[in-house]
Amino acid sequence: MSVRYRFPRFKSLIIVLLGFVLALPVLANSPEDEDDKLNLHVPSPDWQDQVIYFVLLDRFNDGDSANNDQGKGEYDPADHRKFSGGDIQGVIDKLDYIKSLGATAVWITPPVANQWWDPQISYGGYHGYWAEHFKEMDAHFGSLETYQQLSHELHEREMYLIQDIVINHTGNYFSYNGGYNPEDPTAFFTPNSAAVPTDRPTQYPFTMNNALDPEHRQAGIYNWTPMINQFDDDRQRVKYQLSGLDDINTENPAVRKAFRDAYGYWIKKVGVDGYRIDTIIYVEHDFWHDFVHSTAADAPGMKAVAASTGREDFLTFGEALLSAKPLDDAGEKQVASYLGTPEKPGLRSVLNFPLYFTLGRVFSEGGPTNYLGYRLQNAVAGEIYPNPFIIPTFIDNHDTKRFISTANSAAFKQALLLIMTIPGIPIIYQGTEQMFQEQRRAMFAEGYKSGGENHFSETSETFKYLQALTNIRRENKLFTRGNLTVLQDSPVGPGVLAYKREYQEESALVIFNSAKQRVLMNRLETGLPAGTQLKLVKGVGLSEDLTVGAGGTITSILPAQSAAIYIAANSSAPADAPTASISINADIEGKRFQEAITVSGTVQGKAANPQLVIDGLLDRSIAIAPAADGNWSVQIPMSRFPFGETIHQVTAYLPDENVSSKTRQFTSKVAIQGETVVVEDPAGDDKGPAGKYLIPQDQTFKSQMDIRKVGVTAFGGNLQVDITMEEITSMWIPPNGFDHVVFHIFIDVPGQEGSAVLPYMNSGTPDGFAWDYFSYVGGWNNILSSAVGAHEKSFGAQATPVPEISVDMAANTVSFLFKPAALGYPESLAGGKVYVTTWDGSGAEGFHRKLSQEGAAFEFGGGDGNIDPLILDDTSVIVIP
Repeated sequence: MSVRYRFPRFKSLIIVLLGFVLALPVLANSPEDEDDKLNLHVPSPDWQDQVIYFVLLDRFNDGDSANNDQGKGEYDPADHRKFSGGDIQGVIDKLDYIKSLGATAVWITPPVANQWWDPQISYGGYHGYWAEHFKEMDAHFGSLETYQQLSHELHEREMYLIQDIVINHTGNYFSYNGGYNPEDPTAFFTPNSAAVPTDRPTQYPFTMNNALDPEHRQAGIYNWTPMINQFDDDRQRVKYQLSGLDDINTENPAVRKAFRDAYGYWIKKVGVDGYRIDTIIYVEHDFWHDFVHSTAADAPGMKAVAASTGREDFLTFGEALLSAKPLDDAGEKQVASYLGTPEKPGLRSVLNFPLYFTLGRVFSEGGPTNYLGYRLQNAVAGEIYPNPFIIPTFIDNHDTKRFISTANSAAFKQALLLIMTIPGIPIIYQGTEQMFQEQRRAMFAEGYKSGGENHFSETSETFKYLQALTNIRRENKLFTRGNLTVLQDSPVGPGVLAYKREYQEESALVIFNSAKQRVLMNRLETGLPAGTQLKLVKGVGLSEDLTVGAGGTITSILPAQSAAIYIAANSSAPADAPTASISINADIEGKRFQEAITVSGTVQGKAANPQLVIDGLLDRSIAIAPAADGNWSVQIPMSRFPFGETIHQVTAYLPDENVSSKTRQFTSKVAIQGETVVVEDPAGDDKGPAGKYLIPQDQTFKSQMDIRKVGVTAFGGNLQVDITMEEITSMWIPPNGFDHVVFHIFIDVPGQEGSAVLPYMNSGTPDGFAWDYFSYVGGWNNILSSAVGAHEKSFGAQATPVPEISVDMAANTVSFLFKPAALGYPESLAGGKVYVTTWDGSGAEGFHRKLSQEGAAFEFGGGDGNIDPLILDDTSVIVIP
């Protein structure tokens, strides 16, 4: 028996050994060994030194055209709603471009398997935020191996990979139509059975999404709720569906484990260095502690998973899309709450949305620079964020309007210079370096709105400008580590903003003039010795070094919309003392005036052209005529100031000697006065010029665009427009206090040349009316433009300041106050005209919601958006008395 079986056993052994030898090449190329060849796992960087480049995968670059069309009707580069062809290979192909710009990390939108098309709203998931499977790659973006190659290529360049992830929701696979009964989740439950490519998620436990199945209801993976209709309701915010996306029950331990497993996978398998986390305010706070810090053995939190790969500082930063009121830090505190507490930490960082909104208010809208001064001193340099140096900063992204779309190039450059010189991690959204106006335009020739050209120039003006800023930031650690002190700002309006950065005996000054005219930077207290040389390292409208004067101060004229970075260098002998002086003697400091203000003072010594500078604006200064004894007096009329109670500053100035008085501050109080004209508008006429338009079909659209009454009041150069609507809502918590309507307010100023074209509206003005200023105001937008350069596809030249907005919900009235500066400082508006129309805006794809014959959930119906007027309701032309 033993002899009998020995040979067969030996033969079997030979066969096994031979099979092993033959398999060696295969084993040598197994996925695990291939992973070992790649540079996937590297230590965490010092995040405060990084600059992030943000990529919207589908719209960045197409590196593999074979994966563009998956045959489900989801691909069409001409259609903003569908896949355009960008992928991970496209990012790999452009890494040297990104590195040349000065970015050191790449943040990509979610690459996971997504719902490709939602027939209920006729929109696609090209963006990546409608997950169908959290642990698989979407076929449009490439394979796991390609994703690993991206990680490898980044790490080989000493760069880092940040993946966008979603926790709050999946795609839209079910909804509640016709009603909702919280006691019976089966009532009104409607599956989205035509969703593409599948009618439900394919990853367990998220597959259990059918409320009609008792087993699925018992599992409690979802919250079984309808869409949020009141965003200020905390329970709705964390339990209901955001924009119709299936809300996941993130309190369920099975869900928490599944997410720790899914997102731990990408760290281990691909070598992700950080996570940007979507919509964090729609998830309970406790989840974030568990997700990041859990020590569960079977599915640990992200901190432990990352540490096991050698990453001791894995970056997690969340999207808390919350605004902050001017000169108020409640918004920052709410955002910062998602960082947790020392006893129960949450996320590592959060996107700085309060700063984002403030950048727009100051540089784009012409607000007082102390809005930014407050934000920088109290939040960025203060104690609200435990580590402000790792709080990501940005000027725009894929969910907001492009900064440049509502600002001129000078304001755009100022905003970029600021985020590159303050604490935080600057983020550059793709296309910013090519000055893209459109929010989600593709950068590659075949993509959406690309114009048939690639947009990767390394010689464009904006690319070179950003490249210079990133180089300055990288080469000077005081911008990534130093203390920040605000030195001067304006409580009045646009003008000076100056701050100082200090680190290890080095100092830098960063100075802005946000006004569209020259301003006087008066007696800036630098804290540096007299004679210190300030070397200009980057200037916008400024080209010369500065020298610190007596007492450590600087008085200088700043050109319109200028900005500069100065590094303190060696000291030299202070300049000679001036031979003349000027002072303000009138007792006006801190006083309130309701009538004309008299300002008086004295000139000593021989001086030419003395001026009284009001609010720092040199081009609107008042000439001073001193008497023989040097005494002088100037009267300022109240019509020069805007309605309401506003702060003002005055400085007496000798331009030839560059000598000034101390700045004095006072308050003007101008009552709303003048004759008001009121025009009534019929109810229910919000149906377009021919009465055939239909409002979007989503249930949140009602009568928000139906004008009922408009009142116009003018005094001097002040104009107030009060618009009463059939209904006002604010369900989406818009910063301006209302949603689902965009107001177009066209103003004809007497004596100015105007335009008869209504920009982006497929229409002209009513007969006999030409506008000089156009105000476009929605819940998230406040744009003012002049008729200079306006045409069918351009608002015209930017004008500031934008109107002040106030909302009276009880009276269904929105009020707009246009200050004299906004309208070119007219002496009077009598005889001018006002024309008002309404429509609605689209945050993702342009200024106006689309119009089509059939309409859709978020599209108007009953017309052709290419040729028909985008006017739902309008008034007659109103003549200003």
